[in-house]
Amino acid sequence: MISSINGSIDFQSLLLLLVMSCTTIIILVIIIWLFLFKTGWIIERLKLKDNFKEERIDITIKSTTVLTISIIIIGALILIESLPSFCSTLITFLQQKELLKDYPQTGWLIYHFIKIIIGYLLLTNAKNFTKFIEKESHEN
Repeated sequence: MISSINGSIDFQSLLLLLVMSCTTIIILVIIIWLFLFKTGWIIERLKLKDNFKEERIDITIKSTTVLTISIIIIGALILIESLPSFCSTLITFLQQKELLKDYPQTGWLIYHFIKIIIGYLLLTNAKNFTKFIEKESHEN
């Protein structure tokens, strides 16, 4: 927040804001640099290599299974995101007792309804969508 007194900007607060923003950005860049490029150093410092035997866990999952799960998750997220908005808009519509064409939020009501339908279809027909995507990817 830039504080202003009588319409003028307090440059001392502006300078403090600039210093704090630059310091935060520098700290975030250092953390990202450490996590991406100096992982060996972090492992040595935290002694994560000690007392661990290397055991491999091989997980073989078909691509169709992963695709089906991701379609189900996307459908659920769409449904969860749009259902409360639709219910809220619908309740407001019913309380006002207006015609659908006169209601100012009709566009949003239809939009959230369509999103609910899409989310439901993605949830219930995930395998069919997966088959369609697999078929299209093999044709190309």
